[in-house]
Formats: sequence, structure tokens, C-alpha cells
Amino acid sequence: MFRHLLLLILLGLPVAQAAPTAPATWTLTLRAGQTASVPATPGQPAAKVTLLGLRDSRCPPRAYCLVAGNVTARVFVTRGASSRLYTLTLPGVPAATLAGPLRLTAATRLGEGPQRLTLQGRR
Repeated sequence: MFRHLLLLILLGLPVAQAAPTAPATWTLTLRAGQTASVPATPGQPAAKVTLLGLRDSRCPPRAYCLVAGNVTARVFVTRGASSRLYTLTLPGVPAATLAGPLRLTAATRLGEGPQRLTLQGRR
């Protein structure tokens, strides 16, 4: 392979280069009310994800609870002229959204400053 590239360079022939592509997976960390852009996919405009609000019913640290609880987030996704509202939970499974499969992967706890959620998506 190296010899072929060297030969092309010495002969002055153009060497094909791969076009940059959007990452296969992406991660967003948002507070309630924040909006972030999602990388565009070939043939599709970039999407925007807004965290509208969240509800955290997890057991506090160092407490004994009968139920572990969960985090529920309301997410608004816009791509082009389409918009949809989704509900994601932690722990949970990915939701099929306009931005592609979207999963809630982490959440800070109350009392650690403004609560932030981490969302992970795929193209």
C-alpha cells in the first residue's frame, strides 16, 4: 500500500482522500432549558436537542430505600421542519428520535449544583 502511494506521489497523480464524516456516536450534557446541536448525518440537516425538564426520584445517598427510583427527562428534538417530544428514563433503553437513537446515560444528583443529564446518541 505504501509503495502505491509513493508511486502516485512521485508521478504527480492526485491521491484520493476520505471525506470527513460525522462521528458515529455523540454525547451531550445538558441542564434543564439548554439546547445543543447534534452532528448532521449525510443527507439530513443537523438536529437540535432541548432538555425541557426532569424528575429525579432516586434514593438519596446513604439512605435506605425500598425502591431505587429513576430519572425521567422530557426532551424536545427538532430536525429540519419536524419536531417531537420524547420522554427518556434512567435506567432505560434508547428511544428512536428524530436525531437517531437517544439514550439517557447519566444524571447528577440534587444538591450537586444545577442538575445535569448526559445523553448519548448514534447516527
